[in-house]
Amino acid sequence: MALAVGATAAVAAVTDGALSSDGRSIEVRTDRGTLHITPLTNDIFRVTVAPDDARGAKYLPSQAAVLKNPFGDVRVTAAQRDVTISSPTTSVVVNRKTGRVSFFDKDGRPLLQEADGLDNRGEVKTITFLNPGDQQFFGAGERGHKLNLNGDTLVMYNRQNYGYTGTDPRISQMNITMPYVASDAGYGLLVDDYNMAQLILGDTIKYVSENPPSLLSYYFINGGGDLAGTTERFTQLTGRQELPPLWTLGYITSKYGYRDQAETLGVIDTLKTRGYPVDGIVLDLYWYGKETDMGRLEWNPEQWPDPKGMLAKLRKEGVNLVPISQPYINKIGALDQYKHLTELGYLTRDAQGDPADVTTWVGEAGMFDVSNPGTREWLWNRYHSLTEDGIAGWWGDLGEPEVHPGNIVHNNGMTARQYHNVYGNEWSRILYEGFAQAYPERRSMLLMRGGTTGLQRYNVFPWSTDVSRSWGGLEPQVRIMLGSGLSGLGYMSSDIGGFAVDPKHPTDSELYVRWLEMGTFTPMLRTHAQLKPEPYHYPEVEDISKRFIKMRYEWLPYNYTLAFENALKGLPLARPLNFNGKNTDKKYTLLSDEYLWGNDVLVAPVMKKGARSRSVLFPDGEWIDWNNPALKYKGGTKATVRAPLGTLPLFVRAGAFIPQCTKEIENTTQYDPSQLTVRYFPSGAESSYTLYDDDRTSRMSLSDGAYRLINFTGKRDGRNIYITIKTTGKEYAGMSPVINFTFEIVGVKTTPKSVSIDGKPLAKGTYTYNARTATLTFPLAYKDAASIEIR
Repeated sequence: MALAVGATAAVAAVTDGALSSDGRSIEVRTDRGTLHITPLTNDIFRVTVAPDDARGAKYLPSQAAVLKNPFGDVRVTAAQRDVTISSPTTSVVVNRKTGRVSFFDKDGRPLLQEADGLDNRGEVKTITFLNPGDQQFFGAGERGHKLNLNGDTLVMYNRQNYGYTGTDPRISQMNITMPYVASDAGYGLLVDDYNMAQLILGDTIKYVSENPPSLLSYYFINGGGDLAGTTERFTQLTGRQELPPLWTLGYITSKYGYRDQAETLGVIDTLKTRGYPVDGIVLDLYWYGKETDMGRLEWNPEQWPDPKGMLAKLRKEGVNLVPISQPYINKIGALDQYKHLTELGYLTRDAQGDPADVTTWVGEAGMFDVSNPGTREWLWNRYHSLTEDGIAGWWGDLGEPEVHPGNIVHNNGMTARQYHNVYGNEWSRILYEGFAQAYPERRSMLLMRGGTTGLQRYNVFPWSTDVSRSWGGLEPQVRIMLGSGLSGLGYMSSDIGGFAVDPKHPTDSELYVRWLEMGTFTPMLRTHAQLKPEPYHYPEVEDISKRFIKMRYEWLPYNYTLAFENALKGLPLARPLNFNGKNTDKKYTLLSDEYLWGNDVLVAPVMKKGARSRSVLFPDGEWIDWNNPALKYKGGTKATVRAPLGTLPLFVRAGAFIPQCTKEIENTTQYDPSQLTVRYFPSGAESSYTLYDDDRTSRMSLSDGAYRLINFTGKRDGRNIYITIKTTGKEYAGMSPVINFTFEIVGVKTTPKSVSIDGKPLAKGTYTYNARTATLTFPLAYKDAASIEIR
């Protein structure tokens, strides 16, 4: 028997006694209960089991998935033993007696097979798979102990780890946990649950969740053979981050904390006076007074006599201000508001309906119950009123939540352990939805450190929380960033320079510079610390610090294109070396101190005190030293490279086009995409790159198609070099009809005989050749298409 299911062939209920389809899902009755397989796409399948003795338990609407209407095109074949559900990319085979499910790729290669499968009977729900043994697993949210998670027992319960280092065992469980892993075989496994749970990657792959708020289900995601495809489809399922405000890609200063208006303006003035570009400043809790005023959500008039005037002055200088907010309201400095909100029922309560207060690091407090619609409305009204005065974004701190007592029962009936992990998502959603309604054309920005699956869809910029200011604190930052990126969090960054200060060793200029070198190539460049986070506090290395912060602005066109790739496909900005299905050997997958920045840049930060060189393992392809293009390295080789203080080992793939903003600017409002330099590193193999641009402000740029894509294709053939450029897209506000490119062709060994554009030779004086750097430079006034030939 065969039947078709999907958007192209919807079928009314069809049955052979134990098999039926409603045109949306396939239902198989088994010894474990009724199994439902829903093909959401040809690559993504949802598996649920409703046991015969469910005892009133039910499935709640999915929090993790935004993709809910099936449009997979599958064919179902029912044999005596098995039911096979086949799409063009994936086959799902169900044993009709046991209900065990197996997944295969389009060539019949087994990817994942259930052992005991999905068991929703009893209070403890479990899902068990056979461990394929030859695969490596990544993701699971924010984890700092290692990148490859094989052999781990991963706790799903968000936790703050103040002052951690790379050897701290606590960081196997951090602030954003997700019941999701991605296999290097090219698939993902997501459990649709946010309860406190465990995922055990041992002899079997087992998920254990005691008394979850919903019956368990899981999603199998066929990524087409690599982590890139898996991440793309995972974010298709769970949601993608929108394009960021351009200023978030500039330099942001932050401190615990700027205590008043004068200090805040003074910090920006000092940065600008000393020649630093700057786009943002973040205020910790002193904006509403002192620590025990936590939760007031209003400016302290003595410390901040004219916040509107201050915000207007900062905006005029191109600086965006982001204040902190916490999930607690203190019973000392904010007692009046605490009493009012308690009366309204907007703070958390226990099972008897009495106030369930918490003890935070600044004293007794109430906790906002964000499951309560009234609380959500009250919070957004507060945020909205303050945003109207000129605030650019919000910082949601302590959102794990850091303190979440077990006696709390939320307004929606969930206990603390049931609601804990999703609290940060729901808090973020207040701001995301509020911004979307109040400012439909404006891109939102939210710093948030707690949450679970799907957090990225609320335009969150997470960070790796209160890391130790030490070499041990720097050490795990690459793997935290990479693992988070494979979990959908493409903008994971860190407190550049280290946050938690050791009083015995409060500052270290070498550490500061090395962290800043790496931070220049992370999704957000934000210095933050308890003491001296700003670069001008380290005069002995200030020239280096200034150079790297300016470098951040030089890379704006490249980085903004990475943001486009994230918004379009969910691809993280920082990627592990095995991201595209190559470099699968464990020598690469166990590596956590190198990463790809996009597809064409390799970053190898120096992370050891006193080091002036480091070993670099090169992935597939040929790599050119950005700092000294005469040096080239073959993929698969290892080399020791020089790295004096102020030199970040940085390499570009042969064939890469790297767009640069070489005009010095003070902030991103001065960024002019009509004046760019493009550095090209020719290769014998044809290569291409696509540069993205839009108005850099509208939320609707992608949905409206109001953007420009410029595709560069190049190849070296002997001594000749050929480049073609082609534009696609739609005109947008402020779009320049002409782009003045300056091309720098790196690796031209001899003076060219001629340089032609669209068949017309350039006059000798319009291009230059530098024999020392082997670089050819020439201008191009570009409109819609061009062809370049260098002989």
